[in-house]
Amino acid sequence: MIGRLWRAFKSRRETRAKASLDALKVRYHTFRVLLANNERALDRLAAFETALAAGAPAEALAADVENLLAVAFEMVDGAVRLDVPEGGALYDRQLRLEEALRTAVENLDDVGRGPSCLPLAAPLAAADVGGKAAGLSQLTRNGFPVPDGFAVTVRACRDFLRETGLEDAIRRRLGQAPAGEAALAETCAAVRRDILSSGLPDWLRADLRKAARSLARDGQPAPALAARSSALTEDRPEHSFAGQFVSELNLSADTLEQGFLAVMAGAFTEQAAVYRREAGLPPAALDMAVLVQVMVPAVAAGVVFTIDPVHPETERMLVSAVPGLGVLAVSGAAPVDVYRIDRTDPGDVIAHVARKTRRAVAAPGGGLRREPVPRDQKHVPVLGDAVLSRLARLCLAAEALAGTWSDLEFALDGDGALWLLQCRPARIMWGGKRPPAPPKEFYRGGMAATPGRCLGRALHVDDAADLGQAPDGPVVAVLPTAAPEAARGLALWQGAVVAGGNPADHLSTVARETGRPMLTRAAGAVEAIPAGALIVLDADAGRVTAAPAAIGDVAELLRPPVRLAPACAAPCLSPARLRLHELLAPLTLTGAYGPTFSVLECRTLHDIIRFTHEVAVMALFSAGDALLSQSLDQVRILRGDGPFEVMVIDLGGGLRDDAPERHIRPESVASIPLAALWRGLSAPGQRAAPLPGADASGVFGRGLTDARSRRPVGEPNYALAARDYVNVNARVEFHFAMIDAVCGPRARGNHVRLRFKGGGASPEKRRRRARCLERILKSAGFFVSRGDDLLSASLADAPEAATAESLVLLGRLLGFARLLDAAMTDDDAPDRAADAFLAGDAALAAFTAGAPVA
Repeated sequence: MIGRLWRAFKSRRETRAKASLDALKVRYHTFRVLLANNERALDRLAAFETALAAGAPAEALAADVENLLAVAFEMVDGAVRLDVPEGGALYDRQLRLEEALRTAVENLDDVGRGPSCLPLAAPLAAADVGGKAAGLSQLTRNGFPVPDGFAVTVRACRDFLRETGLEDAIRRRLGQAPAGEAALAETCAAVRRDILSSGLPDWLRADLRKAARSLARDGQPAPALAARSSALTEDRPEHSFAGQFVSELNLSADTLEQGFLAVMAGAFTEQAAVYRREAGLPPAALDMAVLVQVMVPAVAAGVVFTIDPVHPETERMLVSAVPGLGVLAVSGAAPVDVYRIDRTDPGDVIAHVARKTRRAVAAPGGGLRREPVPRDQKHVPVLGDAVLSRLARLCLAAEALAGTWSDLEFALDGDGALWLLQCRPARIMWGGKRPPAPPKEFYRGGMAATPGRCLGRALHVDDAADLGQAPDGPVVAVLPTAAPEAARGLALWQGAVVAGGNPADHLSTVARETGRPMLTRAAGAVEAIPAGALIVLDADAGRVTAAPAAIGDVAELLRPPVRLAPACAAPCLSPARLRLHELLAPLTLTGAYGPTFSVLECRTLHDIIRFTHEVAVMALFSAGDALLSQSLDQVRILRGDGPFEVMVIDLGGGLRDDAPERHIRPESVASIPLAALWRGLSAPGQRAAPLPGADASGVFGRGLTDARSRRPVGEPNYALAARDYVNVNARVEFHFAMIDAVCGPRARGNHVRLRFKGGGASPEKRRRRARCLERILKSAGFFVSRGDDLLSASLADAPEAATAESLVLLGRLLGFARLLDAAMTDDDAPDRAADAFLAGDAALAAFTAGAPVA
């Protein structure tokens, strides 16, 4: 009777245990589907951004949004089926966003125009605003001193010509013009008269006035303005159109409209028409954009060629300068001072000082006036040595950013500040001589997550603590992995290079949102790019090069990076499309363990995707705890020759088919990440007893709970294992570690995440231990976040071999940390212990414990 009851009890227990294991496997497969959906969601988000920026039709954007909503809902539904605590609130938040997005889609149309006036602080493309405005936008966003301003887009200028009937008239006049110079001159004059006598459409007049008002500082009157050409065919290496178009200076808000018309009419001067014809360009090309900037009250101005265009072999810059405004320098209408500056030593200057006769200045009522140069200034150099040195360094920095010899215009104001007014490629006469060697290349490779170029000091970032600190001067961040937490730093950096990652990950999406150039999947970049080096990142070309040493301290020359509002980050979007962008792309959830990481803080679909992924990982830990609490019958115990054992729950493919039913050896493990972790755990040379002289008192008596975790950490060491996945909950001498990893043949999707805290030692010793582990993990390419004794580390999108090696390291660290707290007796101990570990002394045989600290 008793035997029969025992057999029945045992059978029911085995049935329940098997059912629990089957339920866990279902949860695991739900989790893996969620991981795959996370990749799909990020891919679709990246594709949507590309389509939005390319001006895709409303119907295509609506389809993209529906696809994104579908995959996001699948993620949320998967998380709810994993029993995440926030499930109900997550459903509610996702449905609210779905309603808002569908409303935004209903408001889309393909006839509404985007903004006509785009700020220079936005990432402007030459195809939208011409090369001159786009070049100044790049300088502005990199902190160069450029007068504030905006560009009237090529599209807006074409719409103006079309809506006023000027487009047809211009094409007809120029297409039917009789042959001969006189006829061409008469035709061009007629075209200009038509433009100058026309009125602006109401929308363009309102946009111009609004953009002009935005340039006025708080409480100050509207500044004087300059309107200049920025045609698509202008300022290009093959044809510069130098001096062919019109600039209107010293305009007021009231005369800006007429200045705009004058610049538009200037596209059809006789000399411009002849230039177009000789360059093989159509005479009636309607490719003008108009650049409007705040006027610099210049006391001196001029032109800089970063290398002498006639004698480049001298390796000297060529500077011409005049007193007052620079119109006389570029027109050649007045004598100029000429300076030749050594490119490698800006203090080496050869000066040719002219006898100045006239200067151009702003007239009080608008426009310019020419006046004699005062007698006592006729023979005085326009630029002093200090200004020349600073100008040379500034222009060398602009050249490095542009990636080519440059022709720049500058102005010096009465306060001694230098301003750059133009930067275009310079035409150089090499005369058969070999050009200088290209700049030193630190790195080549990777993929562009965000296009563009930027300049700054290389800042290696592998710690969350580095993210909120404003750097001293412009920097280009170099990161080991694409940690989503790093999104907080993008606003402070000129750009970023990421060794891991991919163009569709969270960090890449935020880089596109903020307009920061970013190179991702740049394996080896951390080792190749020296910390502190002045570098230029060309994300389009996948190159990182050294900037000239003669630039010196770039922080003295450039301003902090421009922080972009969403409307500036996506400048060409109509209000309806901008609203769609704002609901989808921004990522406001960054730190996964901070107080604001909550479903209530999910404001965008990107936030929902990020939050769902994180809570799903934690839910799988809870599922493992639940199985262990119900039954151990379905658990194998992994033992080797070392002091550790791990309970293994096979989720499918984690163990070999011939693995024993209860106790298994390492050779039975088929899981790639678990095998790698075990290799580290069982590595020889680990210490089995406290260090001589170390203070071990209290190490085993306190700190048995992980109060800061989303879930209590169970006591057993266990691993949920599949062929390419492992989820580990480990307790090693009262230290609590959680590891989640995917390690397979696809680099994208591979990841390793670690959380480590606890222990029985004093809080100070635990904090020191966290510092020690932090340094070791950083050296291995992890992105690390540390708060008190809680250590979080992550590595993403690394190849299988590199991911496996990182797991071996984590296994070694788990063993290394067993008795480490007792050795943390002084503030230098973390570094000494880390040095020993990195040198191969995991047993700390050569380590000397410091004086015990109470």
